[in-house]
Formats: sequence, C-alpha cells, structure tokens
Amino acid sequence: MNDLPPLFAAPPSVYAVGDEYRICVPVAAECTMWVECAGRAHYDHANGILRSGRPVHVASLPQRDLDRARAYAVCLRPIVKREAYFTKTLDVQRLEVARFRPVAPRGGVLRLLNVADTHSFVEGPVGAAAGLRERPDLLLLNGDIPEDCGSPERMAVPHLIAGRITRGAYPCVFARGNHDLRGVFAEQYAELTPTDGGRSYCEFRAGPVWGLSLDTGEDKVDGCPEYGHTVCCEAFREEEEAWLRGVVRRGPPRGAKWRIVVCHNPFSHRIRPPFDIEGPRWRRWCRMVARLRPQAMLTGHLHECWLEPPGGAHDDYGAPCPVVCSSLVDKGRGTYTCGAVDIRADGAIAVRFVDERGRTTGRARLPAPRAESR
Repeated sequence: MNDLPPLFAAPPSVYAVGDEYRICVPVAAECTMWVECAGRAHYDHANGILRSGRPVHVASLPQRDLDRARAYAVCLRPIVKREAYFTKTLDVQRLEVARFRPVAPRGGVLRLLNVADTHSFVEGPVGAAAGLRERPDLLLLNGDIPEDCGSPERMAVPHLIAGRITRGAYPCVFARGNHDLRGVFAEQYAELTPTDGGRSYCEFRAGPVWGLSLDTGEDKVDGCPEYGHTVCCEAFREEEEAWLRGVVRRGPPRGAKWRIVVCHNPFSHRIRPPFDIEGPRWRRWCRMVARLRPQAMLTGHLHECWLEPPGGAHDDYGAPCPVVCSSLVDKGRGTYTCGAVDIRADGAIAVRFVDERGRTTGRARLPAPRAESR
C-alpha cells in the first residue's frame, strides 16, 4: 500500500462503533466511495444518493463480515462534474487491503496506542507508532487531534494520522476532544467522523474488547466568551448522561474480557478555574462508570503523562478505575509523546510513554487489583 491511487489522501482507517466498523478515507478531489467486502458493496450514501462533495468519505459494514473476510477494498470514482442529468465521471480507483487483523490479544495482553492532543501535528504520532516493537491491537484517537475544525483539511487530520499508522489493517477507536468543537466545520463532525447515528459518544466492541467512547464537550461553561454563543454542551452532556444510565443498566456484553473507557478529558479530575465545570456531573459519571468495572480509562487533554490508580493525585471525583493520561505536544519544536498501553485481562497495566522518534521517555506500572476490589 505504499503507492496510493491519486484520489487517496491517506490509506483508509477502520473505526469500531457499536458492532460495526466505519471505514474512513480522506480524499484529494471530488469523488464517490464504497467498500467491497465478502462479495458485498457498502456505500457512502445519503438515502440512496452517493455522496461526493466532501473531504472525508465514511462507509459502514458489520464487524463480523470484515473480521471473517480479513480483507476489503476501497473504491473511489472521480467526479468530473456533477449534474442533474448525465453526471460526468472517470474510472474507479481501487485500493486493496489484503490483510485486516481483528482484535485478538496475544499472550493475554491487550495492546493499545493512546494518541491524544496532536493539535494537527501529524508526524509526531506517526513517528511514535513507527518506533513500536509490537503493533497495537487498537489505535485510540483520543481527542484534540485537529487544532480545530476551521477547514476541511483539518477535519481530515484524524484520518491522515490513523491511516498512516494502521494502513487500514487493524481497528481504531475515536473520541472527540474540546478543540474538535471549534470552527465552522465542527457542526459537520457527524458526517466526517465515525459516530453512532450522529452521536459523538458510543459503545464499541472489538473482539474480546468492549468499551465506551465518551465525550465531555467543551471544557468551560457554555457562556464563556471564547465560544461566542455557539455551544450548548451542558444540555449535550445531560443527553449523554441519560444514555450512559441505559448502558449501565444493560451492563457489558458477554465475552467482554477487556473493558475500557476512552475519553479525552479525564473527568475524575478537577482542573483549575475556568475549567472546573460540572463537578457534580463528573462525580455521577464516575459512580456510573465504576459499575461497569472497566480495567482502565484512557485520556489526554492535560498535556501530561501519568498512570494512576483510584485515589491518585488527579482523583477528585472518585475515579472508576486506573486512569492513563498520555499526551505531550510542542509543535514548534516538533516534539510529541503518546502512550503505548498494555492491559492484562486481570487488570495489570503497563505504560510506555513514547516520543515522536519512537523513543521511550518514561514508564509506569500498576499491578492487578486484588480480587475483592474488582
């Protein structure tokens, strides 16, 4: 996949949402898109109309189909001029992904790469991933991946990073960050990223892994002048909390050997003013999530690197499980750090903090919790 067809701005990326995959492809020009897998075509369409005028294409298919087939093809048809009658198109450009690897942890260890706060610095996380000795089972794109959503090019940044890291060969999980709410294209988020029916929070399943991708919205009160009367995140979080209650009532599905939470903002931590919002809500979220017995919560937002158990230095609202924060970025200097996170099924966690050159800059470990606390 070193030689991409001209329309492909990056290789595809495959995101787990519910029990489906969303295959996302940033493109270089106007085109239509579909994915072929196991003898079926899965289109990027709006009620039967193939979409074309967009910087990123998204097609959905059942996880079981791709997990069994372990191969797929992405097809792009260039549009010369879209007309009401006799639209002019060119020949299809086809990209084969011959080896897709479903999540199947080796040696009883789930390997994650937690990438957050890249702020449009593509080379940093790509370089960090290139230095890993073992390929992750899941790539986590954990918020603030673009600096903002002020242009179509920035909307494509998450998929540029995911495509270059995974080459479309293993799954990703996506969580929205607060910077992702900013800019004129932010309202198109649901059309250009992997969402659950337009919602930016979801359950996801990937083999023996089940988890939540949560969205805390903006990090200051809705009335902050910075937002210029363009957000309603307090109402949004209320809606998400109602959904979360339903998830807690149902509980994790059978066979979920690993249970993780992916959320850009570590909501168990009270940040200094003016970021100290929604304390009572975060305390409720911590209590609810704890009932799901996750083994880890993966975060960013603080531009810090640490691993802490409940009761640690950053626990103000009752952390539901160990929390990993792994994001350091200085675009001016070209430096970036993310987290290679290994989780055993018994809950033991080991983290390597990895910089843009693939070097290990720090390590942290937590043993498996005692049986009575799990």
